[in-house]
Amino acid sequence: MRKTPSLVDLCVRTVIDNVRYLGDVGETDSHLLERILPHCTVDQLLHVETSTKGRDLSSVTDKLWKNFYELQFGRESMKIVIERMKLKKVSFRWRQLYEAKLKDVQEAENKAIDRLKQLYKKEDARKQSRQVQLCTKVPPSSKRSFLLVTFFVPLMLV
Repeated sequence: MRKTPSLVDLCVRTVIDNVRYLGDVGETDSHLLERILPHCTVDQLLHVETSTKGRDLSSVTDKLWKNFYELQFGRESMKIVIERMKLKKVSFRWRQLYEAKLKDVQEAENKAIDRLKQLYKKEDARKQSRQVQLCTKVPPSSKRSFLLVTFFVPLMLV
């Protein structure tokens, strides 16, 4: 026989079903947020954190940002970041690390795109320089009249 869900469980389930509409969660208990926020996407979690004023959600969201970092950039990249933080004896919030890495990746993509554009332009210029160009030069008029005369003379004789 199934146990009847409590009112809190029903409310949490409803919030999870409508997580895309979450905004300011400033007054919500941490234990409820720990059940709700893992169902958010990156954009939704970012929206919830920026919408929430007067409360630091990093105690709840830091492990979620760490998971997003690992999913987006890989376990090796995450291990490198952890090692660097241990080596330098500093710690950062995983949201900051995620946003910084995302910015670095975007810059690298932009550089690669610019390089590809330059290579395509260079290749197009090379192809244009190697194309056969039609010459529209007209031969000198003295030769032209001679050719005309030689062609018309036999016709007059016949």
